[in-house]
Amino acid sequence: MDITEKQYQSWDLQAKDVDKLKTLLDHAGKFEALEMKQALAQGFSGWWNGTFYNDQIICVAYITKQFVYLYGKESEPMMHLGKSLARSQGKRSGSSTHSVFGPDDLVRAFWQGFQMTDKTVIADIKLNLWELNEIACKQNDAYMVRAANAKDFPLVFDFYGEALIDELGMDVRRVSKDAHEKNCSQLIGEGSLYLGYHRGKPAFIAKTCESPVGTFLDNAHFPVAMRRPKVMRGIHARLGELLLEKSPAVLMYVDANDQDTEAAFAEVGYHIINASRLMRLR
Repeated sequence: MDITEKQYQSWDLQAKDVDKLKTLLDHAGKFEALEMKQALAQGFSGWWNGTFYNDQIICVAYITKQFVYLYGKESEPMMHLGKSLARSQGKRSGSSTHSVFGPDDLVRAFWQGFQMTDKTVIADIKLNLWELNEIACKQNDAYMVRAANAKDFPLVFDFYGEALIDELGMDVRRVSKDAHEKNCSQLIGEGSLYLGYHRGKPAFIAKTCESPVGTFLDNAHFPVAMRRPKVMRGIHARLGELLLEKSPAVLMYVDANDQDTEAAFAEVGYHIINASRLMRLR
């Protein structure tokens, strides 16, 4: 019998659904649903919404303050999930921005169901996940990378503020200065921020996040004047060298249209392992 949309049921998951959620995620590939796996490993909390068929979860959305993470094997039930969330939550979501992230076909299916809300698409980006296991290019002494420390706070405040503009759609240095200062201080204290230099001049910042499959780079940012292929290659090679000393892999999502970064990554030794889509809604 063919599965039809009418046979699906979607609702917010409760503690009683955790075993079924784990069953779904256990069948995900190594580089699929990473954010969901990490969240669940820390304990079941937050907002999860799943679509059921034959009493099993077949697709799921994990919803945070800024992101909607999607995972499943089929597009049709994901479209049903999008419709269900649109009916129950969409009209109450206000003017806030949410980023919907997951496999390309699932993000498009979710939006097909969710677009009955008053949300609009403000960005639609195909992202490639790149992995680095071994440096392929020669190192250059003109480049240096190190963890940020407390003395670097003024530089971190500006660089990391610039790095967050694309993600948040606003300049947190002006809109939420106190919160940004607190966030920068916390990340410096955790040792999560790395700074890159070209011939002694600040040229790069990135936040690192540890995962079971390797170290992720988030909010990697070069000021406009430093967005040159040689500089990008040199700094990413130095950063990769540093991080691979304690991690089996370095990973980063890159806009598929960002040819300069992808070319630099290929020279450093990165390779593409997965493709996803990021759709920002407001």
